[in-house]
Amino acid sequence: MNYVVFDLEWNQPSDGKTSRERDLLFEIIEIGAVKLDSEGNKIAEFSETIKPQVYNKLNFHIQKMLGIRMSDLKHSPTFPIVAKRFLKWCGDDVIFCTWGSQDLTELQRNISYYDMKPMSDGPIMFYNLQKIYADHIGGEAQAYNLESAVDNLGITKDIPFHRAYADAYYTAKIMAMMNKDCFYKGRSFDLYHLPLSEKEEIYDVIDSESLFVSKGYTDRSEITGNRKLMAMTCAKCKKRSLRPKVRWFSSNSKLYYGAAVCMVHGPIKCRLKLKHSDQGLVYIEKTMTYGTYDDIEEIKSRKKRLKEKTAKIAAEKKMAEYKES
Repeated sequence: MNYVVFDLEWNQPSDGKTSRERDLLFEIIEIGAVKLDSEGNKIAEFSETIKPQVYNKLNFHIQKMLGIRMSDLKHSPTFPIVAKRFLKWCGDDVIFCTWGSQDLTELQRNISYYDMKPMSDGPIMFYNLQKIYADHIGGEAQAYNLESAVDNLGITKDIPFHRAYADAYYTAKIMAMMNKDCFYKGRSFDLYHLPLSEKEEIYDVIDSESLFVSKGYTDRSEITGNRKLMAMTCAKCKKRSLRPKVRWFSSNSKLYYGAAVCMVHGPIKCRLKLKHSDQGLVYIEKTMTYGTYDDIEEIKSRKKRLKEKTAKIAAEKKMAEYKES
């Protein structure tokens, strides 16, 4: 098994979007990658620019950051050609690694736009090195850009940043310095393609947290009315359903919170997100985290504050309607 550490550069509209551009908001114009063996040694590299087919000019900020012009890309191959080369170069038995969570999704969106063969018919497990690095130093993933991580780790900056190969090169350098245990805890799932059936749904357990990702449904009522999907469970003892200490509540109908207690493994904080896929399906990501009874009290307080706020808004609205009448 090998690791493919890759990075993409893409163009996007500067102002208004045509209907064609809305179908591909981020058009990939460069792919760069480093292939590592199972021991983390570099065994190959990939770098190609791509001739745009959707946008006829480079976004000013993209042009400034990358230091290239549209004329520099006019003799490059088109995306389908480069993507086929890249995927063939990757091989079959690989784990993808990226800095952040967006690249794998955008690669698949571009593949879909050109009606190419999908990379997968379901979710793809990958390593998000930004998240792994944040866990390594005990911080929040969103707080660290690639260059700050390189500086913090004392990695020599021997090529310029902000080109696809260069960023893949530095990401691979960071990966080589991470403890192997970080990768076990830092695995992520790209959900451009959802699980096709209940048997293929994701149920991933890492230490004190479990992640469940459902298959796609055509309507949210198929989820909210499904007791099995909405159940609060203990991943450690495989119990299907626990009695809630705090029933699901939400302020926006997309993100829900709750809490339960397992008699064996203790308090569990619960979070459920309702999401939409690119294919127009509804699915859920449910995270169950083992915590303390103080966590449950905090969730109870949050629910109480939300209830009071909702009641206050309703009362003010009723009063306003009364005055108008």
